[in-house]
Amino acid sequence: MKTESTSPEDSSSNPEKELRRRAEERFQASEEAIQASFSSEETKRLFNELRVYQIELDMQNEELRRTQAELEASRIRYFNLYDLAPVGYCTITGNGLILEANLTAAALLNLTRTDLLNRPITNFILPEDQDIYYRHRNLLFETGAPQVCELRMRRTNADPFWARVEATIQDIDGTALCQAAISDITDHILSEVEKTKIDAQSQQIRKTESLGRMAGAVAHHFNNLLTVVIGNLELALENQTHHTAGSLTDALKAAEKAAELSGLMLTYLGKSSCKHETLDLSEACRRILPMLQALFPKDIALKIDLPSPGPIIRVNTSQIQQILTNLITNAWEAIGDNHGTIELTVKTIESLTTGITYHYPIDWRPRDIPYACLEVSDTGFGIPRKDFENLFDPFFSSKFTGRGMGLAVILGITRMHHGVISVESIPEQGSTFRVYFPITDKETRQQTEARVTPAMEGFGQVLVVDDDGDVRNLTETMLAHLGFTVLQAKDGMEALKVFRHHKENIRFVVCDLTMPQMDGWETLAGLRRIDPGIRVILASGYSEGEAMKGEHADRPQAFLKKPFTLNSLIAKVKEVLDAD
Repeated sequence: MKTESTSPEDSSSNPEKELRRRAEERFQASEEAIQASFSSEETKRLFNELRVYQIELDMQNEELRRTQAELEASRIRYFNLYDLAPVGYCTITGNGLILEANLTAAALLNLTRTDLLNRPITNFILPEDQDIYYRHRNLLFETGAPQVCELRMRRTNADPFWARVEATIQDIDGTALCQAAISDITDHILSEVEKTKIDAQSQQIRKTESLGRMAGAVAHHFNNLLTVVIGNLELALENQTHHTAGSLTDALKAAEKAAELSGLMLTYLGKSSCKHETLDLSEACRRILPMLQALFPKDIALKIDLPSPGPIIRVNTSQIQQILTNLITNAWEAIGDNHGTIELTVKTIESLTTGITYHYPIDWRPRDIPYACLEVSDTGFGIPRKDFENLFDPFFSSKFTGRGMGLAVILGITRMHHGVISVESIPEQGSTFRVYFPITDKETRQQTEARVTPAMEGFGQVLVVDDDGDVRNLTETMLAHLGFTVLQAKDGMEALKVFRHHKENIRFVVCDLTMPQMDGWETLAGLRRIDPGIRVILASGYSEGEAMKGEHADRPQAFLKKPFTLNSLIAKVKEVLDAD
């Protein structure tokens, strides 16, 4: 092997060149020794071995680089899986100190990871929920079984949140540690609370509907009984003696009060008789205020805000006055013997789509329409929150509500007018009741009803149809008193059979609406198939609006509300006989 000669002058002046020269001399000497020791074949074999080793080293280097890349990728995956996991992870000692935490846990608590480490986990649990944590931690370390609990945790500069903590035990270097996964379940808890609230409302609605059906049925049968009582008392008064007149009159008054109570029950159900008219809500309040103010205790001041003109609504005037009277009465009873103030306000609300926290009926839903609002507030002692659920139940009593059917009747009237009631109350500060009615088009005009000319001829036959024998007998007695001959039928099938045999002589039919097998509507249709011109009075304990609703091809000439008196029966008979 040839080497380039270097002069001593060059070597002494350049140390790097000198080092190079010496290395080349050493290499040349070793190469000559190798060539003297090995044959050319051996040299070639050794060279090949060295090349193989070199290639192996290169391959090992590539494997190391690939392993390093995989380790880096694994580290990144670990970072993503652990630090950026959707739940918080913490490693906690038996004494409750946080040894490790991922970024999610730190974010849940609004802290940096550094600020979280080596701090007691109880620092971040609400005091009232720490017993839950200690109980589950003790079970974890005592049994080794995984534990799950739900508790409230606090976060820096933010509201507390509901957390689900799933804990397992890990043995790390001979030390038992708690591995905890923390999830924010606030939305789930709130949705469960809302679901529970909705379920409770649904149950209350079903309960109300069931009670409504029962109350309606009771009122219906009660009205049948009262019809018999009142009718017979009236007939007895026709033949009274001096000694019995007072007793009969008192009995009749008591029966009429019972009928009034039955009517209040139907009003609570929203099924009472109601003739609507268009009126100014402010003006309706002004009409009744003088009477209410005359009854006011001296220590109670009344403040009034009634705009003129007020919102126009289509309602029953007497029932609106009944609402105002009951609300004002409840307000001054809430104040009691103390000094206080009652405020009466009428206003217009453009929309109730935002909803109301405490509203009645509970199945009411907000509508994007204008409402008239009748508001009565007082400075009394307020309503306990526990009483809100039963506030409008019939005969529910507490010292703020007055007695009997007052608020229940208000609810029934409001329901009948498609309105809603809201209640707000603060203990020892007072309450506010707001009654909302849909506003009517100001161009709507009140409809008047035609008056019936009193003309009646008391002769001919009348068919009375009712499943209650006492009611049939009383109606027959009343009609006979007027000069009619009466035929009876206990149900619709019998009525059709009787009518076929006597249709030429029957002037009109008095038929109960609620009967088994064939109700009043079906009976009416059957009668009209036999004689399209037959005049019919339908009778029911429900209101006319409730009883007459629905699509029916055949309509009666008149409606008779139970319990009825002799005078009300006479009026309906005149109405039927004068009908064209």
